[in-house]
Amino acid sequence: MYYDEAVIRPYARALVLAAQNLGILARVRGDMEALQDQWEGSKELRDWCNTARSLPKAAHAEIVHALWGDTMARPTMVLLEALSTAGLLSAIPQVICVFRRFADRTEGRVTVEFVFAVAPSKALLMSLSERAIAAYGEQTQIRVRTDADLGAGFIIRAGNTQIDASLKGRLARLRQLFA
Repeated sequence: MYYDEAVIRPYARALVLAAQNLGILARVRGDMEALQDQWEGSKELRDWCNTARSLPKAAHAEIVHALWGDTMARPTMVLLEALSTAGLLSAIPQVICVFRRFADRTEGRVTVEFVFAVAPSKALLMSLSERAIAAYGEQTQIRVRTDADLGAGFIIRAGNTQIDASLKGRLARLRQLFA
């Protein structure tokens, strides 16, 4: 499910501020990376998060602790509890994306993420990485991953900019156009 960024932004901003105030932004960034890996690697987790909205409010903190226990920093756990209570666990990927943007801005760096439907050639990756570093500077972080759910094509994210040239994105835009 896709949420308007205005819904997601306060959660991500609060997480960055809490982590920064506690001096654990790097640890929380690691939590977000681990959470991204879990999300991408577990269809069961994605399915459960998409249906968790119907749970009784009192159960949310217990369930979050059962899923993630003490493996993550306290601010990350508070975020997950808040998302669960608000029925927004399905927004985890969006929260991670916005969190990265805020954290990067706080630390004065830019992350450029390339998401491909199929693994790209090394020559293409080298060319894209060189262009990203030329555009954003030597402090640029490059992330590359594949996501078969895109169907075909790619997505490039850099700072506040996203270019979605994937089949999945195109179909979503068509659905919105005809809805």
